[in-house]
Amino acid sequence: MDLAIEGPIGLAETRSQVALEAPKRWFRSLRRFCGRQILCDLLLSPYGHLAHRRVLRASRRNQAHIYTRFYRSPCQIEALLSHVIPFIDQGKVPRKLSINILACSTGAEAYTVASEVMAGCPGLEFSICASDLHEETVARGQAARYTLAEVFQNADIPDRFLERTFERMGEDFVIKPEVRAKVSFTRADLLDPFLATRFEPADIVFAQNVFFHLPPDDAITAFDNVVKLLKSRSALFIDGMELDMKERLTAQADLAPLGYKCRQIHTHARKEVPAQWWRYYYGVEPYPVFRLGRGRRYSTIFLRNEA
Repeated sequence: MDLAIEGPIGLAETRSQVALEAPKRWFRSLRRFCGRQILCDLLLSPYGHLAHRRVLRASRRNQAHIYTRFYRSPCQIEALLSHVIPFIDQGKVPRKLSINILACSTGAEAYTVASEVMAGCPGLEFSICASDLHEETVARGQAARYTLAEVFQNADIPDRFLERTFERMGEDFVIKPEVRAKVSFTRADLLDPFLATRFEPADIVFAQNVFFHLPPDDAITAFDNVVKLLKSRSALFIDGMELDMKERLTAQADLAPLGYKCRQIHTHARKEVPAQWWRYYYGVEPYPVFRLGRGRRYSTIFLRNEA
């Protein structure tokens, strides 16, 4: 049933609620910077790499993990609009772009991509197929209705994004109809051996923050299934994967890393994990300036070009 929209989003009132927490967030950010950047990432980094490898070998993965956030990676969005879409279109008259977002959780990433592509590439025809393993998250995505806490989980979410993506209904935020129309939802399992028969090959595939929650053998199987969903000229967004595995598998699949703001994207994603990252299988090591091969290891966007 369609939702009746009560009125504009009311950003001034909403921001005032969020602003009440600003001093606490500033103090937490300062404490986090000192603990993460100076102690954990600099002084304890050598120990962290060794400890993390032991954790990866011993940890049991949590496949029921559900996490998402609106406007999670601004630099990824920049890369999508300024590099990935032009790479796929090759400067020709744009055709309808197909985007497949796997492990979509409750739909925040799918609606973020839809809203940003509509704003950044006006007139471009595209459709998004979003899927997730869990029926309840698929249902949440289809409902397209979120609480204030869910929307402002990312405190840095821009006003311009909020205004073009949401309308207010009571205390909730509802995705605008024109954005909802670009996204469809379905249930899918990345380990399904017939996954490639369920979806048409796509120009762009997102499979983010899911592989490191799978046991290594399952992660390899899921990656192989995801690669089969790529067109011969396409792009794969794949944040959230064991870095040794990502280096090896993307090279084997002949996927070329996109270097655009690689360090910024990697560093921004690390804010989602605790400072002592080596204690968690989903921990992410700091970006090293002098490491060889860092382009493939730390990139989250890969291009396929099979002419």
